Amino acid sequence: MTAVASEDVPETRHRLRRRLRAAVLGPRGGGTTRRRASDAIRLGLAIIVVAVSIPVMRANSALELSIVRALHPPPEAISWLVTSVFWLGSAGVGTVLVVVGLLVPRFVAVRWTALAAVLTWGLCVLLGALLGSAAGRPPVSALAGLNAGYPVIEIAVTIAAAATALPYLSRPVHRLVSVLIGLAVLAAICGGQALPVNAISSIALGWGVAAALHLAVGSPRGLPSAAEITEWITDLNVAVRDLTRSPRQVWGVEQFTGRDPAGNAIELSVYGRDASDARMLAKLWRFCLYRDSGPTLILDRLQQVEHEAYLTLMAGRAGVLVPDVLAAGRFGPSRDAALATQVPDSVALAKATGDDLADGTLDEMLRAVLRLRDVGIAHGALGGDTIIVSGRGTCIRDFRRASAGAPAGRLDDDMAAVLGAMAVRAGAERTAAAAVRVLDADTARGALVHLQRSALDPITVAALKHQKDLLAQLRAAVAAGTGIEVPKLAEAKRVSWANLLFAVGSLIGIWLIIGVLADAGDSLAAIKGASWGWVALTFIFAQLPMVAEAWALLGAVVGDLPFGRCVALETSNSFTALVGGDVAVFALRVRFFQRQGHDAEAAVSAGAIATTASWTAKSLLFLIAIPFAAGSFHSPSSSGGSQNAVWVILVVILAAGIAAALVALVPRLRRLVSSKIRPHLVTIWANVKTIATEPRKIVYVLGGSTLAQLLVVLALGTSLHAVGQHASIATLITVNTLAAIVGGAVPVPGGLGVVEAGLIAGLTSVGIPQDQAVAAVLIQRFCTAYLPPVWGFLTLTWMRRREYV
Repeated sequence: MTAVASEDVPETRHRLRRRLRAAVLGPRGGGTTRRRASDAIRLGLAIIVVAVSIPVMRANSALELSIVRALHPPPEAISWLVTSVFWLGSAGVGTVLVVVGLLVPRFVAVRWTALAAVLTWGLCVLLGALLGSAAGRPPVSALAGLNAGYPVIEIAVTIAAAATALPYLSRPVHRLVSVLIGLAVLAAICGGQALPVNAISSIALGWGVAAALHLAVGSPRGLPSAAEITEWITDLNVAVRDLTRSPRQVWGVEQFTGRDPAGNAIELSVYGRDASDARMLAKLWRFCLYRDSGPTLILDRLQQVEHEAYLTLMAGRAGVLVPDVLAAGRFGPSRDAALATQVPDSVALAKATGDDLADGTLDEMLRAVLRLRDVGIAHGALGGDTIIVSGRGTCIRDFRRASAGAPAGRLDDDMAAVLGAMAVRAGAERTAAAAVRVLDADTARGALVHLQRSALDPITVAALKHQKDLLAQLRAAVAAGTGIEVPKLAEAKRVSWANLLFAVGSLIGIWLIIGVLADAGDSLAAIKGASWGWVALTFIFAQLPMVAEAWALLGAVVGDLPFGRCVALETSNSFTALVGGDVAVFALRVRFFQRQGHDAEAAVSAGAIATTASWTAKSLLFLIAIPFAAGSFHSPSSSGGSQNAVWVILVVILAAGIAAALVALVPRLRRLVSSKIRPHLVTIWANVKTIATEPRKIVYVLGGSTLAQLLVVLALGTSLHAVGQHASIATLITVNTLAAIVGGAVPVPGGLGVVEAGLIAGLTSVGIPQDQAVAAVLIQRFCTAYLPPVWGFLTLTWMRRREYV
């Protein structure tokens, strides 16, 4: 009997230990972790709050001072309580978290909690060094005796540690820790250990570090294990055994597979707490990048499973083989939402072999999508994982991203997606043959318009990395089989890399122009006192380059062009350069040449000759001028816009050097650049040889381009005279060329901001005082870059109405 009792002691201790862990620790989801959408949102909000709070702190707002006066100091009778609550909610919570973390196997919680605390402490020290002990907050008498320091290290570190550890804790402990920290923050403000905005920003700082850490390594929150789901799913009257997590997971939903008591395959889609956040981020991401952001946003997880179940049933009603819906609703202690379906024994298209993909099977896949199309249902995620081949036919599963009453473009995306997924497994020829047998010409054309990577599922896109020409071959084969021309691809993306670079360049330009204007206080006085005769001459010189560039256009093309139309084109380009940069100017010139009766190849060549001639003239003038101007330059003693320009110039030179080195050293890049540029160079050289037979054409091209550059330089020189300064023509050519190079290298509309900063840096480097340099540059740029787009837009409108462009 004693032996039995002694044997029961370890078991009793084990049960007690298990109960203790269950009381303080949350479910660990079988030990797995994941990156949650909500953490991404928390990190973004934390960055915004910290960024906004810094200028608010420096403002010392009346509202904040009123809050401080209302809460501080606390009554003497409870001052000890305020101090105790502060330390209990800061150092006390940290101690409790360490003790609780020791209960977690392998010390996972302790490790990540300690790392979050150390990272936050380091970030606080760094911010303190960068912003100063009070983050630039001006001292006022109302804050005497209060701690105005930022960040508040005790609050930030405690929040970071707690937010990192909370996913490992049970709900009661979670709430207790949150309440203690909230009271501690309030006590810190009452006791003068922190100011309100400093405390809020410190909370956001620790919160953001914890969210970033969870994004990096994952967290167990919202991840019930397969065993827990097997037990809890009985709330929906569904019995499942042998439940396992699916190898491929989708952000925001956990997918499981198992068997019912009869041995039939069961699939479970479990929507946890961050399902809404994941769906919102996915919607936002698609909205920013693509023209069609996908189905309507549903934030409630129960509505999500009801939506998926409804569209699955509607697809089955339309004659499509779909999984049988067994149950949809909430289950378990966390009230997660789940959809349970029974799927036929089958193989996914991504794993199908040639024996599984007979011609009849390929035809049936397309017919299934046509049935969905007939009732206006767009699946939204057709591919190798959602199309399955079974003995009963082609089955389509996972209607999570489906939409009813879908627009034609979304339906065409579905057809394009299934064609791409079929081609990856069966090849382009067999897929095209199936499309010819099943699809009519209009449906095939709509699918081909959308047959690109953005319409395909991730599995298909990954497979295309090893079959890069497959989509092009499929488009050509389907078009030939259905008797149509290969259509132009739809513009699916809202933002391209070029647009993104253009936006970044615009931000750089805005930053630089703000830097220029910030130093323009005394320059405005110089502008007011300027000689208006010289200003008028600057305006005249600034308009003449359009005439000179029009003269250059006459020589850029074989045959004759109306000179007046060329002047109108270059006038309209003053607006085009502002909104679209050099690329848009080139495109407009090509369009103009085409409208004047030249074929596409000749038009592109003429546009390239005109653009190349302009930069050739700049280079020749620079090479001639630099020996005469070199002795005039010295290091500028002033700061501001000139310093900004120096950094931009250095970045541009470094980027150009890196790009040139990569092209020279990497054979693949060298071949790519050669394949892209060489055909155009051959065409341009052929046109140059043709133009060279007429000497007047060479005079027009080089003379017009050179004259245009000299007129811009003269406009800069007269603007300097307007403010009582001057520089040699060689110096002005050198300064203007360097500024133009930097402005052309940075993707900014019209070089706005970048050219101004470059010109100011150049002029101050040759001894022009900062105020006069800024004034002269603003006068010259106002006449050359800011005013001309006004009549440039009017001229462009007139040319479009006359169909000249």
